[in-house]
Amino acid sequence: MERKAVAALGLLVLVALAGCSATGSLSMKTADDAEIAEAASRPAVVDSPAPDDREVVREAIKDGSGTAMATDPPVQRGLPLAYEGSYYEVDWNVTGSERGTAFVVGVDLNGTAPAGETVGFEKLSEHDRRLLGNLLTGMSERESQLRPGPEVGIPEEYTTAETNESVLLSGEYSAVRHNGTVYPFVLEERREVTLTRYRYTVSRVADTTTAYAQQLRDEHLFRLSELSEAERSVVNEAIDGIYYAEDTDDESFRSIMNQFSAESAIEADSYDGTWLVRYDGKVYTAELSYGGFDQNDRPVTV
Repeated sequence: MERKAVAALGLLVLVALAGCSATGSLSMKTADDAEIAEAASRPAVVDSPAPDDREVVREAIKDGSGTAMATDPPVQRGLPLAYEGSYYEVDWNVTGSERGTAFVVGVDLNGTAPAGETVGFEKLSEHDRRLLGNLLTGMSERESQLRPGPEVGIPEEYTTAETNESVLLSGEYSAVRHNGTVYPFVLEERREVTLTRYRYTVSRVADTTTAYAQQLRDEHLFRLSELSEAERSVVNEAIDGIYYAEDTDDESFRSIMNQFSAESAIEADSYDGTWLVRYDGKVYTAELSYGGFDQNDRPVTV
């Protein structure tokens, strides 16, 4: 996942996590061109109250290259990025470094503040406005019933120049007025850091979804065949659902896993992966988890 995700500091959203603990699992879904391409790509445009980390990649796509200053690469190498119907590989190299400031700004979405401590959104620096803009615009468009205190924390890193220009970091104010609503904020985890300058480059993988899906079929599609009845039972349960292997004595699951291990995954690591499979005349994207099996049994791809 990308670094600048908005983090909940309070109980803005409660998520109940429930699931089945298992040694391994298999899930399969029928896939057309769009679904195949989606399983093997990342979006270059994301909707988020925080600034878009992938702006640098869009810049590189349009201009041939892009730069970013951060403690870690804002966009990691990995699956191709999908942008305006085409697909791009992303790469970067380090070109320098400088000092900067890392911090978290906690925003109270239903608080109040003395008028003297409030600054108008339009008076913030350009980077301050980018940092808070989408969040405050979204909140201005709906009413919320929230607990007192900051509900959202946004991590950010500023260069020295951005720090010197920042109104949020100046210490003069404790709230922002946006579209008539006051939003108190607090600064947390502020510290000096070394920021690395990354230069991003991209190369086009495919011009269209159809072309990319065909590439993926040519490179990764394999056929599940010659299965026993017990193995077919595993696969059939996995289709449009999930099959759980409760322990490593599940020889039918192990046999299926071994077929996957001999084939090229779209993406895989030491615990799970994504494959493209043909079974009984249909094409599926398959999610295989094998973290509970011995290391030698895991179909890891590089």
